[in-house]
Formats: sequence, structure tokens, C-alpha cells
Amino acid sequence: MMMTRLEQLYQTLVESSKGNQKKIPITSCLGVYLGISTEGYIRLSFMSSIPAPKLDSTKLLKITQGQEEQDVYWTSFDLIQEDAKVVFFTFCEDMIRSITDIKEEMIALTSIKKRYVTWKSMFVKANNTQLSREVLQGLYGELYFLKNYMLKKYDVKTAICSWSGPNSTSKDFSLSDNWFEIKTIGNNVQNVHISSLTQLSSSIDGRLVIIKLEEMSDEFNNDNSNISVLLTQIIEQLHDEKYEELFLSKISNFCLQDEYISRNYDVKSMNIYLVNNKFPRLTEKDISYPEISEVKYALLVNSLEQYKE
Repeated sequence: MMMTRLEQLYQTLVESSKGNQKKIPITSCLGVYLGISTEGYIRLSFMSSIPAPKLDSTKLLKITQGQEEQDVYWTSFDLIQEDAKVVFFTFCEDMIRSITDIKEEMIALTSIKKRYVTWKSMFVKANNTQLSREVLQGLYGELYFLKNYMLKKYDVKTAICSWSGPNSTSKDFSLSDNWFEIKTIGNNVQNVHISSLTQLSSSIDGRLVIIKLEEMSDEFNNDNSNISVLLTQIIEQLHDEKYEELFLSKISNFCLQDEYISRNYDVKSMNIYLVNNKFPRLTEKDISYPEISEVKYALLVNSLEQYKE
């Protein structure tokens, strides 16, 4: 996968002694450093000549603030969970962007606080739940659709608020006059599985989105290659702390260990199908027996060509 500049810099620090750090060259009134703490944690540090606003640590992110000498103050962020480095580097890049080209220290320090509050939910709890291949592909597909369709067709508020994320809603994206159900499958898979009657059932017309992909090696990379890349690119498009915080709070409910969000995919196709009364689906009206409580079925992808938009 593509390595960020911070990942590359970190690789040069791995073999060095604990407590070492290197300055990151940016245009800002604050000094910015990447290093390894004396405890062995990856550390992002900001140096200022005035005290920074107080910040509280989380379970996965240790914050150290203090004065080294006269007119030298430090605010440091240490990653406690070793296998969450990819998300941490994304966090660091966003924090650094937030102070770039700022000339007044208090404004820059306040910006750091705001960005940290936005990201805080990502580091509140450890999530070591094992993700199945299907769940991981599903999350990737939803983020791919969010970046490459929703954020291009709709404004940021609509795109982010419409995404159900980890919530147990019947549709992956719900709007007042439309909805989208995303199905992500392997490139050679012929069937799409519908897990409930409500997934394609609605009083308004909606869309079934079928994304076909292929799992790739660690060396593969492009603008959509993995969850980490999509996460970074989506955040860069938001430009609004309110909706960035909402997006991160949704994504934080998924397991974001390095081994999962760095897994690479190549999207072979994304097709959108109109789901209306003519579409081959089962709804509650088709089930005449009240004793039936659950229905699952599959659609043959090649047979849906006439409904493609």
C-alpha cells in the first residue's frame, strides 16, 4: 500500500533509541515532531512558546503536556495500541494540516484542540473484534460508494448524514426521496444475497448498488485501494468539523486494526439498479403466512441488466 510521509519517517525511527524524534518540516508557528516515547509508543508532538489548552487522554491515546524550559511547551500524543498505527498516521496528518500556514500560536493551539475533539471517538475504546471477509468487504464498499458517488452528487451534510454506518438500519444510505443498498461481492460471484425483506422494500423507489472487486496483494495501490486510503480521502473532502466528527464517530464503531484497513482491493465494476415495483424483489406483501418471521434470498446478478441505470 502507499505509505504516507509520516509512515516513511516512522520507519527511519524504528531502529533508533526510545525518546528520539524528528522534526516535520511544515510552515507553521508551531514545531511539529514525530518520534518514539521513552515507553516505546509512537508520538506526535507540538512545541510552542505558550501553554496549550488542556487535553484529556483516552484509552488508546496518551496525551502529555508540560513545560520543558522557559518559553518551551510540549503537547504530545502517544498511541497506546500498537496495531492501530495506520489510523494514527491519518490522525497525525489531519492534525498537522489543521495548523499549516497559521502564524499565531494561540490560534494554532486552539485548532489542535478542535481537531483532537473531532478525532477523539476513534481512540476511546480498543476494538479487537475479528472481522469476516464479507463484513470487511461490505465496509470497504460503503466507503467506496460514499467517496465516489455520494460526495460527488450530494453536499457533505446529505452524504454523511444519510450513511447508516454501524447502525442497524435496513438501508445503507437513506434520503428523503431515495435510498441505496450497497452489496459488495467478489468479481466472480454470480449471486447477491438479500438478508431480509426490508433491505429492498420501501414505499419510494431506491437503488441497489452492486460493487464487484478483487482482493489484491500488499503491493497494490491506487486512489481506492483500501479502507485507510478511503478514510483519508473522505476526511479531506469534508471541510466541516461537525460532519467530520459525525463521520469519525460512525467509523469508530468498526474494528480499525492495521491488518483490516490496509487490506487492498481493486474495484472491477460498480453498477446501480433502479428498485421499484418492477424490480424482482420480495416484500412483506409477498409473504401471506404470518408464521414466517424471516426471509432471505439471492438475486442472479446477470439477470438484472434491464434495471441498470
